[in-house]
Amino acid sequence: MEINHKSLYIKTTIMLSVLTLIEIGISYWDIVRFYQVGLLLTFALAKMACVAYVFMHLYYEEKALRRILFVPIPLLIYFLLSLAYDAQFNWVIQ
Repeated sequence: MEINHKSLYIKTTIMLSVLTLIEIGISYWDIVRFYQVGLLLTFALAKMACVAYVFMHLYYEEKALRRILFVPIPLLIYFLLSLAYDAQFNWVIQ
């Protein structure tokens, strides 16, 4: 199966450019800072996945390897948010 690398790279560049323009627009949007940061982090993760998928050649790998690489990232975010929620209680060992 021969894939045209040039067209794949051009499509990826266009997609990353569009996502970057959307991020710039979000930064000027007058919304609550918490939601703004959440949206920007979501777009940053989408761009990270796109770069990993294309430029790290995960496009050609099996589904299992892609899952091994992309499943830990949402889990890490979940665990960090869980720890941040728990940190507000200021547990003190006596």
